[in-house]
Amino acid sequence: MSLRNGSQRPKVHASSPSRSYISARIPRRSRDGSVLVAVLAIILLLSFLITRFMQEAIEDLEYRALFNEPSDARSFAYSMLEVALANVQEVALIDDGKLHAPEQGWKDPISYAGINIPNGWEVQITITDEGGKLPLNTMSEEMLNRLLEDQLDIDFGTTRELSSSLLDWIDADSTRRLNGAESEDYLDRRPGYKAANGPLQSIEELRYIQGWDETFFDEEGHPNELFDQLSQVVSVVNTGAINLNAAPQEVLEVLALEDGFQDDVLFDGLDEPYLKSTPESVNAQNGGVEVGLLSITVRLYRGDSPFTLTALVEPDFNTEGDSSNSAGGQAPGTASDDAPKTGATSEQDAIKYPFKLLRISEYAQNDQTSTPARYSAMDIGEEADSF
Repeated sequence: MSLRNGSQRPKVHASSPSRSYISARIPRRSRDGSVLVAVLAIILLLSFLITRFMQEAIEDLEYRALFNEPSDARSFAYSMLEVALANVQEVALIDDGKLHAPEQGWKDPISYAGINIPNGWEVQITITDEGGKLPLNTMSEEMLNRLLEDQLDIDFGTTRELSSSLLDWIDADSTRRLNGAESEDYLDRRPGYKAANGPLQSIEELRYIQGWDETFFDEEGHPNELFDQLSQVVSVVNTGAINLNAAPQEVLEVLALEDGFQDDVLFDGLDEPYLKSTPESVNAQNGGVEVGLLSITVRLYRGDSPFTLTALVEPDFNTEGDSSNSAGGQAPGTASDDAPKTGATSEQDAIKYPFKLLRISEYAQNDQTSTPARYSAMDIGEEADSF
């Protein structure tokens, strides 16, 4: 359609609204709010990621600081071991060189010595009497059978097979017992190996012995519940008489059957919560009342990763020094004190250290611990809980 001046009217398409019309329909505040929410979400995500990174970085730094500075951690751990040994020795000297039970005062060396631990460090010292368990490497076949059959409820036939296999593994000869096994039997396995013909080095070594591998371990070689029960009452490091004060109930019951005494009245009528002399009914070769072997574990924490030091020591208080207690046997103050020490056996003997260090390791020893039976026989509940 033409206008009077000859120009044409512009065409308007209803299906194509103008930009100004669209902008007019979307409020400016809504667009600004959406952008703000998006920015806040990004900030929140970044804050979470940064916080998580900082936490992991701190833990990693603490871990690296513990092991990248071994001199600090190791020296402090060994100093705490010396504190524990000094505590044990002092208590023994107070009680005429006799150690019977932790209630004498050697259970908590840090409190006993009144030591203030530096800030940033945490220390735990555990002292365990290893003499409270049955000596698996030296116990008689009859006592071993009683343990397996009466305490672990293993049938008669399996018990005899287990005891014969263990004794064949330990003894030095190659003669197979009736129900035992020697190297020629183990060499047929895949892979094959020989019998140790010597004492067990760890209780986990039982996994290689015929019969024990099926009774105390699962198909994948992992210890089962029966193994946990066994580890509570036997030890491969204790070879002497059992300290009755540290023996759990199962051990006392085995000793009672062996020697013919009543274990339920063993701790009746005591002035102290432990025995100071061996009862007449107990065979002194099987049971005693003194500590003969201690396991001392020092756990040092600085961060989440511990530095663990474990020492197996045998008290030797009969070697108390005199005026010639310096290396080389010379009296203090002489010229030989300034001479360089070489670590010779004669120098070590001259020091007259009141302990024999049988083993020191800088990793965790996950040995099973058990509660002495005397706690269940006497009214000393608080002591039992804190043992």
